[in-house]
Amino acid sequence: METSTLINLSINDYAFYWSLPELIGIENGFYEDENLKIKVNNVTPVGKVQSKSQMYMDLQKKNLSDFYHAAEYVSLSRVVESEDSKIVCYSPWSESAINGSFGLYVGPNFSNPKQLANKKIAVEASTGSYYTAIEDLEKYFPVDDSNFLKLGDPHERLLSTLNEETSASSLLGVYCEFAVSLGLNKLMESTRRKGTLMISRNDLETDHIKSFIRATNKSIQYINDHPDDIRDFYINKIQFIINKFSLEQQKIINQNISDISIPSWEPWQEYPEDTFNEIYSWMSQRNLISPSINYSDIVNSSIFS
Repeated sequence: METSTLINLSINDYAFYWSLPELIGIENGFYEDENLKIKVNNVTPVGKVQSKSQMYMDLQKKNLSDFYHAAEYVSLSRVVESEDSKIVCYSPWSESAINGSFGLYVGPNFSNPKQLANKKIAVEASTGSYYTAIEDLEKYFPVDDSNFLKLGDPHERLLSTLNEETSASSLLGVYCEFAVSLGLNKLMESTRRKGTLMISRNDLETDHIKSFIRATNKSIQYINDHPDDIRDFYINKIQFIINKFSLEQQKIINQNISDISIPSWEPWQEYPEDTFNEIYSWMSQRNLISPSINYSDIVNSSIFS
């Protein structure tokens, strides 16, 4: 019998939804079907993380994260800074997916994005919330780094606005639903239409990357076709997050738990070069990424050849 190939994955329980296809794929044996053995490494932060980008780059360097995925902006910036990884595929934006849920949430005193000028907005440095907030707010006022309070995972951003430490939070996924349950309003839905990118270690064999993508796409199809079948699994994963709120807030969230939506996914596919060029140009114009980077420098184009 052929020996299985070991694949290391890192899971942050505060953001487990980014890895939902992998978690469901493990539960259903889709990776075993591709002769892959998945080892899950729990990397949920126990303290303050200074840089999520550095955290994920270090995880790949330490062989704890053979694959991970993140918002398109931050994926580009991370791979540019890392010698250990490349982009291997792309899941396009979808309204019902995680990457379609970004928004700014505020208390009752705000009704127009212009009111956030000179106010503190909770984002996380070096993640999608930071770049998305810039893209959305620069239409209304000149955005300066001083506008942002850079916090960690999404529950910290949400709590900062609930506690009136910030005027707004950039949130996504289930945290948006928590925000509404707890009395915040969606000030604006993000106009971003950016996808999600998968990043792999450079030293993985092409055939193993292809096998991993096939298995993950099989899991995505299962999630999209059978969302009710994974609802109990999803809500069970959410409980870890809910427990970070006050008892009264937990009570309110749990009263609305049956309305929680299950995110869908677009299948992983080749990352288009014109899509890269568009976002790279936007980042370069704002000095958010190193200049003179080409598509071939950071994208493994052999995966779909």
